[in-house]
Amino acid sequence: MAFRFLDLPPEIRDHIYHDILSCDNARRPPDDDDHPASYHFDLAILQTSKQIYHESKKAFQDNVFIKITTPWSESIDHISCEGRVPIIAMGPAAEAFVSFHLWIWIDAHSVPPRGTAYSIIICLDDLLAFTRMWRFSNLNHQGLNPHLRLKLILQDPHIPSRKIPKALQSRLLQPFGSIKDLHSFSVHGAKVLPSVEEALKKEQATPEPSPEECLEIATALKDAGNRSLQSQDYAAAMQHYVEAFAAIHITVAGRKRYVHAEGYYNLRELATGSYKGQNGNLARIILRVKLVANVIQTYLKMQEWEDARFWGKRSINLFRSSYEPDNGDDLGGDFDKDWTWVQQAAAMGFPAPMGKIFYRTGLASRALGFHKEEWNLVQAAQIYSPHDEIIQADWKRMRGNADSDHKAAAFG
Repeated sequence: MAFRFLDLPPEIRDHIYHDILSCDNARRPPDDDDHPASYHFDLAILQTSKQIYHESKKAFQDNVFIKITTPWSESIDHISCEGRVPIIAMGPAAEAFVSFHLWIWIDAHSVPPRGTAYSIIICLDDLLAFTRMWRFSNLNHQGLNPHLRLKLILQDPHIPSRKIPKALQSRLLQPFGSIKDLHSFSVHGAKVLPSVEEALKKEQATPEPSPEECLEIATALKDAGNRSLQSQDYAAAMQHYVEAFAAIHITVAGRKRYVHAEGYYNLRELATGSYKGQNGNLARIILRVKLVANVIQTYLKMQEWEDARFWGKRSINLFRSSYEPDNGDDLGGDFDKDWTWVQQAAAMGFPAPMGKIFYRTGLASRALGFHKEEWNLVQAAQIYSPHDEIIQADWKRMRGNADSDHKAAAFG
């Protein structure tokens, strides 16, 4: 006997519709860490029959979509590529789409209208990624937001007279609290609750922490992580280090680190706090290196050798690229030939914590059996950290073992 979908109880059919048509289930992970996720809605079910169309349409309408419109086409690429914000629709499809709860309109007061607007559609779950990207862009390019106008239009796309619940209003509007110092800002439509709008504008009026404050917060979090590491609470230590990165506008997502807002620190002498008188960008770089060294140490304590080696190699190769661009990522080559850059870096003494990264990455390579790589890394560490007794003693031991092995081989 043939199975008939409509013979299923209505509540089971509703569950199936939501499984097929919800944003959560339509989301597809990215192919790699440098690209955004994507969405694939199987809308063919809407064309099956009139009854299924009317039943499943409700499930699709339970999604909360957002429309973003701007007069600059390059902004769309920036949102997708730099912000890694998944885009559901763009171009004519986005222009024609009307089932959105929030319309975000961005333009500049000083730029005459071009007559052309560019729109995209995103899901509510990706709104924070959009506002985070905008915030970082403003920090990186000081003076951006004072030229921009932002208009938010709230609506229930299905019953225009219906008030949007407070919880949903907050989710739609509160992320814009991080978008500060705009030329103009306004919220319209759908009976916006005064308490929600007041909370939003209060957050917008709160200044961004200064570079000095960001560095102090990150340092305090690093120190808290060190205390957790010493007490063998490795999960807490790692969480503190990730939060310390975030405090200086560096996002950690798995094995990826995304560095934002470099212009916020660049070429500025810090005026207050424990970093007073230092260049902001240099102080941030040194703090980053210290955090990486501590993350590697945490992975070593957890015996997560692959993660320790990965974080170390990544930082070493980024460091090496400033001396020898396009030199690949192999750390196991001939030291005298391929590691001359270490001598140059050590002579400059910058950044000092790199010696710990060399050594701790070498320990991870040792645990994994990459002995040529271990040799090079510990040798680099002892050059970079000539006064570190632990590193020097280990290097002396390794050389002694190598000499013994050589003599044993020579005498059969």
